[in-house]
Amino acid sequence: MGSWRVDVGVRVSQPAVSAAVNVSAAVSPRSFEQFFTETWPWAYRLACLLTQSTTAGEDIAQDVMTRMYRTWGTAERPEAYLRTAIVNSCRNWHRQAKTQTAKLPLLVSPGSVELNADDLADAIAHLPFRQRTVIVLRYHADLSEAEIADALGCRPGTVKSLAARALDRLAKELPR
Repeated sequence: MGSWRVDVGVRVSQPAVSAAVNVSAAVSPRSFEQFFTETWPWAYRLACLLTQSTTAGEDIAQDVMTRMYRTWGTAERPEAYLRTAIVNSCRNWHRQAKTQTAKLPLLVSPGSVELNADDLADAIAHLPFRQRTVIVLRYHADLSEAEIADALGCRPGTVKSLAARALDRLAKELPR
């Protein structure tokens, strides 16, 4: 008979696992398919907002979900892991985009392409990455300062100062 695995993200003792085997039909861990269905729209929107690109956002969200699928069941808090992985992947995407912009010749002059985005989205897009991430995670994802600090790998006080600087900059750039 094949092997089985019970992993619900909670560390339990061996006797508790043995007892759980007897009621395994009643308690089943969340499958990756359920997790994906519940979190995909949020993950996709977050990646799109942080990159300001629907194509890059979709690619990043898919890559992160693929990595999570390969190691499903090992993360104690999959939603927090997903959020942190997306933020880090978006940060790497921005680094690569800066390198490409610096090293590749521009084929189209910046003035020849007209974008139809609203003023707020443009102002947010011009913020530095960490400030933009704090604003998006706070006001779009409705995360607390502690959750944002966890995703960025910094202290909550840093999140507060990044948010204050971002809001000051947005207040100066946006028309009243």
